[in-house]
Amino acid sequence: MLAMGAGTSEIAKATGLTRQTVIRIGKDPVKADQTLKQWEPQGYDMQRKC
Repeated sequence: MLAMGAGTSEIAKATGLTRQTVIRIGKDPVKADQTLKQWEPQGYDMQRKC
């Protein structure tokens, strides 16, 4: 959504994240991705549909 030009408030509302979280992700998406990967359970497939 950030890459498509959506505003932080719009993204926050659509995702349930705070505006500050959206801003942090936008400033350093690589770091946000690395942090998220640390939280993933071992063997969990993010691409798998439940």
